[in-house]
Amino acid sequence: MVFDLLNSILENLGTKPRHTATATPPPSPTHPTSTPSLPQQFVTATFKPDSKAVNKEALETVQHLFTWDDHDMCVLAMSTINELLYRKCTPPGSQEFFTQLYYYTLELLRDITNSRIDTLDPIFVEKLSELLILLIEQHLWRLEMEPRFSAFDFLSLLYQLTVQLPSVQCYLRCLSVWAAFFKQMKPQENQKYLEAFLGLLTALLKKIQFSSNVSQLKEIDNVDMNDDNETEWQIFLKSSIEIISMIAGHAPLETLNMTLNPWKTCYDIYRRIESIVDRQNCSLNCELSERERLSYILTDFSSLTQALARLSPLFFDQENEEITNVSSPMINNLIEKLLESASLATSIRFYNLTANNSKLTDCFVDNHSQLLAALKTYLIWMTRNDKLAVENLKLIVDITLPVIHNSVPIKISNSAAHLFLALSSLNCAPNLVVLPDVAHFINAAPSLKFRDNQTNFVTYSAITNLVLKPWPDCSQENANHRNYLIGVFFDGLTWGFRDLAPSNDEGRVRQATETVLPALSHVVDFCKDFPIASKKKLFLAIKSTIEHAVILFPAYAKYSEISNCILIFFLNVLRVLQQQLGVEGTKSAVQVFLEVAVKEQEAGNFLDKLLQIFQLVVESPGTSYKNFLPGILQLCMDNVYPFILTHGAEKPDAFMALLTLLHSILLHRWQYFYSSQVRLGYSPVYSEAESDTPEPMQLMAVLQVFGQALLQQDINIFKLSLASLEDLNAKWKLYLNVLFRYNGLSKYLSVLVQTLIDKSQSLLSEDIQVTIYNMATVNFDYFFSTFLPEFIRGIEGITDQQREILLTNFMQNHDKDMPTFVQHLRIFVNDARHFRLCSMPSGFL
Repeated sequence: MVFDLLNSILENLGTKPRHTATATPPPSPTHPTSTPSLPQQFVTATFKPDSKAVNKEALETVQHLFTWDDHDMCVLAMSTINELLYRKCTPPGSQEFFTQLYYYTLELLRDITNSRIDTLDPIFVEKLSELLILLIEQHLWRLEMEPRFSAFDFLSLLYQLTVQLPSVQCYLRCLSVWAAFFKQMKPQENQKYLEAFLGLLTALLKKIQFSSNVSQLKEIDNVDMNDDNETEWQIFLKSSIEIISMIAGHAPLETLNMTLNPWKTCYDIYRRIESIVDRQNCSLNCELSERERLSYILTDFSSLTQALARLSPLFFDQENEEITNVSSPMINNLIEKLLESASLATSIRFYNLTANNSKLTDCFVDNHSQLLAALKTYLIWMTRNDKLAVENLKLIVDITLPVIHNSVPIKISNSAAHLFLALSSLNCAPNLVVLPDVAHFINAAPSLKFRDNQTNFVTYSAITNLVLKPWPDCSQENANHRNYLIGVFFDGLTWGFRDLAPSNDEGRVRQATETVLPALSHVVDFCKDFPIASKKKLFLAIKSTIEHAVILFPAYAKYSEISNCILIFFLNVLRVLQQQLGVEGTKSAVQVFLEVAVKEQEAGNFLDKLLQIFQLVVESPGTSYKNFLPGILQLCMDNVYPFILTHGAEKPDAFMALLTLLHSILLHRWQYFYSSQVRLGYSPVYSEAESDTPEPMQLMAVLQVFGQALLQQDINIFKLSLASLEDLNAKWKLYLNVLFRYNGLSKYLSVLVQTLIDKSQSLLSEDIQVTIYNMATVNFDYFFSTFLPEFIRGIEGITDQQREILLTNFMQNHDKDMPTFVQHLRIFVNDARHFRLCSMPSGFL
């Protein structure tokens, strides 16, 4: 209970700063969301120390309790210390205190590593690791100044804790401590800690291999996934490899060599598997007892391959010439063996073997996938040696393309697709298209329908690189061949959609649309950074598909799946290919969309996408927008806005899209409304004499939408409206505009001040206060003499005397600088809330 009280005190200190000019950081990320109930006198106790020395005394008391045996007491003690350390409180003269804390922690580590390590609770290890990380991140530099300090004592105990803890969860906590230590390391300290790091590396390599740690590894779950779609085994392996890569950052050659040694052992065994394959019966000729051992070897091979792939970036841009010279033969040999292993896996198709053991099949699949992924990471290294790149180009194609197929396990085909994409991005990629196997694959690719869209999209991205990316020094023959492949690929990809007619069954149209257009949308988006010549080729290849989508849209607009696919596709076309589409192409498509939106009563199904398309049209350079803006505005105000008023709660995305579109129209096409005013006979130039100028209905109707948005409870809609108004004021001086001042300013002020009083958008209070100030600066005299009295008279639930107090208090302070005005505004709002509460009937609350 003492610790609970201490935690409560610390939390109060963190949430109630003693000085208004400073703010204490919040509690730690691991701070519990609830605490055990305390006696009433503890709950109501207030504790406001005048000196940080009290904190120091409390911490020293808690340190003493580290020696107590009670497990829960120790956890609470560490929780309390962690809360203090998170607040980074380092009063003068605290050097000795942190040194003592460090040595107390060492004593605790010795105690648990010598006697209690098998009984440690995960919560205890969590709090201990949290404490160690805080000491390392905040005070390691301070501890290193102590003559008695030796990091080796700490690292030795941390090493014992890491290798001895039986729980995966606890082991991962230890790795987080190592990660914190590595991040504090300086390059000049590499040699100093080299022995300790290599000892840790040896332990980690043993930890992740079944050959040396089978009893623990076979208990790790590799089936159930967390919210991030990762199994316990994947987290364990990824975390271990990440620490191995950190060690490699300080000892690259030693890490590479020590990781390669067990990998080569697994490689030798993997190569010999071919001798026990019965190709005729598609099975393995080995005893059942040997299959489990083989699955362990394959898993080790896969894990070590993943580790070597993670190390690859360390050697690509190595500035140390000695490291480059020593590592080059090792990496070249590794690449050669990776190619041999992947080639063997592709040719024999281990994943198809009948093993009567699903675990063994999964191991073959995972290993094949990791070999392909590792090759991807070392592709850059291959390109450094032109001879090696040319020699291996055909081999990589033979390894990759046969397994990018819907009959292959998705894990393998996905890795192969990513390898193919990386290959298509290399400088030697132009040589690929002339290979018959590649040309055949491009022709067949549109018919490959994978179980996940990602593999499809990655494959299409690779093909797009090969056929559309610009080539330097391309011969006419190769250019013609590539143009032919462009036609073959896109015709194959889109024919199922182009074959549709407006009279076709909705089911057939949906299937074809959901298959073709998302893939084509991805290709278009992938080409967004391509040069104009490449975009022109792409547009010519898909022009007929774009036109056909516009033709089909009116007939199937009422089906949300179909209309969304068409509109998303057209959105990407406008973003990437608007220049190629041209004014006429854009005009004809937008006209169709406008007609359908006006006619279709259920426009809410596709409203947000349609409004995004209109936004791109409005923002397009040149004067082409003039052809569309009247129709777009009419649609927005006559159809979309009334629909949103009645369905706003159900269609928040549509409301957001409408606000974004109207904001874009005002921001980019402000002169359009001025021109309208000129045609009506009104001058757009600001003048005080224009206060009686009649209101141009269209401009004020658009601004009314932003006012309506400020009445919504949805914080995103409110925030977008507020930000849009401020943006328009920054660029076009909206608040100074005569029409706005005399027809909208007081309404906006009333809504915003009332929002503060009602606390309906508390998270946006500061933004609202700034906006109120910016609106008030237009005419402070009007704000204080006219708006404020009228607003106060309209506040419900308070007495006339309270109204007078509110007005008097605010009127006394006519300061026009923002900080003072905002401070007085806050006081006014708080007083208004207080008076309303005081006037409520007894028992109402």
